[in-house]
Amino acid sequence: MAEPTLLAAQELIVQALSPLPTEELPLTEAVGRIAARAITAPAAVPAFPRSAMDGYLVLSADLSRSRKPVPFQVIGEISAGATSFPKLTPGSAIRIMTGSAAPPGASQVVPFELCRLAGEQVFIDLVPNRGAFLRPKGADLKKGQTIIRQGRPIAPEHLPLLAESGINTVTVVRQPAVGITCTGSELLALGAAPQTGQIISGNRFLLDGLTRQARALPLDLGLVADKLADIAGKLDAALAGPADIILTTGGMGPGKYDLLPRAFSHLGITPLYGALAVRPGRSTMFGLAKGKAIFALPGPPPAVFLLFHELVAPAIRRLRGLATPLPPLHKAILAEPIRLKKRGLLNLKGAVTTLKETTLTIRPSRSLEPADAIIHIPAHRRQLQPGERVSFRPLSE
Repeated sequence: MAEPTLLAAQELIVQALSPLPTEELPLTEAVGRIAARAITAPAAVPAFPRSAMDGYLVLSADLSRSRKPVPFQVIGEISAGATSFPKLTPGSAIRIMTGSAAPPGASQVVPFELCRLAGEQVFIDLVPNRGAFLRPKGADLKKGQTIIRQGRPIAPEHLPLLAESGINTVTVVRQPAVGITCTGSELLALGAAPQTGQIISGNRFLLDGLTRQARALPLDLGLVADKLADIAGKLDAALAGPADIILTTGGMGPGKYDLLPRAFSHLGITPLYGALAVRPGRSTMFGLAKGKAIFALPGPPPAVFLLFHELVAPAIRRLRGLATPLPPLHKAILAEPIRLKKRGLLNLKGAVTTLKETTLTIRPSRSLEPADAIIHIPAHRRQLQPGERVSFRPLSE
């Protein structure tokens, strides 16, 4: 089987999967979820003209005829939440508070700071523009206007508009569940006392965190020793379980105990690819079985981290219903040199970006430093110099 490029593998993954079924959620649980269909405003927001300032309601025509401060008779007050209003007549003014509804015919609000009050009369010293400080009906949303497009995440800023539109539930795509199992006879659970040759499995926690960060639900399927029957049994049980995606780590090299390819074959799973033209993580597989996506990743945590973002995250975004499951590459100025031991394959490096004024720079991340991007180094390059423009993928949705 030929080794596809990373881009070819990503496109293959996205094309092989479809968004999960939908569910209804209250607004309090909707942030970050993906709209399964476009959400439009059933009515105008606001539903009535509202004052944008504390001040006085007047008729704009009265102000346009005046070249000097003139008195207006204060005939009443409208507080927030009021549902009955005095009638505004020529030469009169109504005291109004921010957010209050304006009665029919009102055309302007003059803020308190532009006025002088003398008894029951108010003098307007500075005339604002016609119609100022009065938000018309539909200023935020017109009836039928799209609030959220299909395939887009619901943000906190959407919630007030949804609520004010009278929408209390939204139809979203179900979150995918990701089953995680790590292979290796040397691996122990957290809390065990490793002997020489044994280690605590860290990939379980790395993948758990990455899965949550990708807004999917991690399912810990446990560890499994390097035995073909055990690995095949673990995968078979996972395929019968609730996971939509199954992730394994380890068992993907050319060694005697690298058993994932044999486990796939034992279960009748034909990989859509069995290796990639990428470094690190050349030895990786992806397949489909019983409608579930199965990724077999190598064991080293740095490779797991990079391949999760480049391969698994697009699959999660596709299942979540995102309109763009594969975010595009961007360009930045390299701030530090990069030297590789080999060339011939696309090389991935975790990186950190920095915005200085209008210039976006990027450099490889250091030990224990969280990466916020992945640099894509072309296959024909072994050295990159500061000042070069390099391609990178941001690690955000």
